[in-house]
Amino acid sequence: MPDYKELYKYDAKHSLVIDEISGEVFISKHLTHYDMDVYEYIRSHRDRHIPRIRDLIDNGSVLTVIEEYIKGNTFDVILDDTSVPDKTKTNYFLELCDGLKFLHSAPKPIIHRDLKPSNIIIADDGRLVIIDYDAAKTYKDDQAQDTTFLGTEGRAAPEQYGFMQSDARTDIYAVGRMLKDAFPGNDRFRKVADKAMSFDPKDRYENIDAFRNALTHRISSKMIVKPLFPPPGFRTGTWWKIALAIMIYPFIAYTSFALSFESGDLMDTYFTRVFFVVFWLTVIDIWTSWTGMFDNLPFIGNKHFIVRLIAKIVYSVIALIVLMFPYLLLLGLARHITALF
Repeated sequence: MPDYKELYKYDAKHSLVIDEISGEVFISKHLTHYDMDVYEYIRSHRDRHIPRIRDLIDNGSVLTVIEEYIKGNTFDVILDDTSVPDKTKTNYFLELCDGLKFLHSAPKPIIHRDLKPSNIIIADDGRLVIIDYDAAKTYKDDQAQDTTFLGTEGRAAPEQYGFMQSDARTDIYAVGRMLKDAFPGNDRFRKVADKAMSFDPKDRYENIDAFRNALTHRISSKMIVKPLFPPPGFRTGTWWKIALAIMIYPFIAYTSFALSFESGDLMDTYFTRVFFVVFWLTVIDIWTSWTGMFDNLPFIGNKHFIVRLIAKIVYSVIALIVLMFPYLLLLGLARHITALF
């Protein structure tokens, strides 16, 4: 075991130490509450976004952790710096997702449970590093809820207060909180953050990959579309929405299936009815966020009602124009094939 000499004592738990043999400088932490599985996994598995653990000294009641000393600035310094471009800040959030994926992908998923800007370092070499695993734990299938509240009050997810067991979505909640603070004027990121911070973990992103895809506009093959039933108007139980839905749905059905056409051609009727069905379903989705597929369109989630209203009208018109092209193309192709035979 190397000999470590204390260089500076930050507080009762944290010190800056040097290995007198190699000359390397480390952080020494003395922990009375810890999950040994977390530190054993981090020590035996390396990742650029996680501090390297040099030694673990466990005397049964206190764990001494000797880990890599990261030189750099805490994340809040970077986020508050107006000279740092938004693209750079966004890339840091993507790096944060990469670090969390390493933790969450462990055989026993590691949940940090105390993610906040002061526990994230932007190192001098440019990499983002997640530090401070005092509150971290491994996910246990047979545990219904967290046995002890650990985390930062005001930033901790609701389940950390004893409602249920923390899991990967607990960390996603914390990242959403930081994203919202970092980009207060960005409507798209605000919607991503709001979903990540949903009270019920079931309403958040399923995993850190889904959250990352939302940040980058990528559509994952495992993307979860919102439940289709009950349909808009009946989901909240609000009386006026139910009444409106009762009037609108019969109208949509009538315009889609009951209207007759002057030509009387069966093929024209079939294609036109399909067109109306697709168009109306698209409009409903745009206006009600039925499936969530259009939630990331610019201005559609703007905090101002008038802006949202205009955006939805414009997107509905665009949907009409866009859908007309395949409708006319397929109809013309079908007519041509019919004429040949």
